[in-house]
Amino acid sequence: MAELQKDPITRGDFLGFGILGAISGAILTIPPVAFVLSPVIKTNVLGQTDIDQGWQRVATIKDLKELKPGTPDVFEVEFPIEQVYSDKEIQEKFPDSQKSQSDFTVRHAVWISWKAPVKQQGTQGSGGDILGEPEKPAIVDQKSSGFTQSERDEIRGQLNILSNSCAHLGCPVRWFPDKHEFLCPCHGGLYDINGGYVGGPPPRGMYNYTQAEVREDGTLYIKHGYDIEPGLNKQQPYVV
Repeated sequence: MAELQKDPITRGDFLGFGILGAISGAILTIPPVAFVLSPVIKTNVLGQTDIDQGWQRVATIKDLKELKPGTPDVFEVEFPIEQVYSDKEIQEKFPDSQKSQSDFTVRHAVWISWKAPVKQQGTQGSGGDILGEPEKPAIVDQKSSGFTQSERDEIRGQLNILSNSCAHLGCPVRWFPDKHEFLCPCHGGLYDINGGYVGGPPPRGMYNYTQAEVREDGTLYIKHGYDIEPGLNKQQPYVV
């Protein structure tokens, strides 16, 4: 009687090949997954950004003089952004014909207004009971340049400098004078003139630009950066 043919692959070999295949698949999968998730990791976990961190001009002293207490005005700021093909080290590896000839920027609308006094500011601007009408520092109408450091600090301290992106899903908010509130047209988020949360789905108030300064000539400058802390448990803006 002929002997039955013996299976050349044992059960242990089969399991070993399976484990080896799983490890190989994981090794091949991790790099593309890391590449796709790198913006999320970079922004939400590490608090990093590709947007230039230099000072950007927002408004002049003339603009600030014309700000009416109780009424915000919107200004457009272009933040330079570092794209892969605009990186100098990468460009040096390619012929001149393949270099990027464009300056990359991200446009963003910034709401500027005079602060209204509040009883108590909420966490990350998410609340605060307004006690009265906003007031413009008298020094703004008294001088056109040559502001001292204390005067510049006073002006800066009285300014709301807010991103126009709703803290819910990033839709651009609009100011409604009759309601005296910011309203997100997408999902109904409501904010007061200071950007404090009033109602709707947003988990917090509007994003404040934390790095801002008034120069000696009265010009307002800001850097890209909001009143948030890095980490997965912190709400990040959905758009710049």
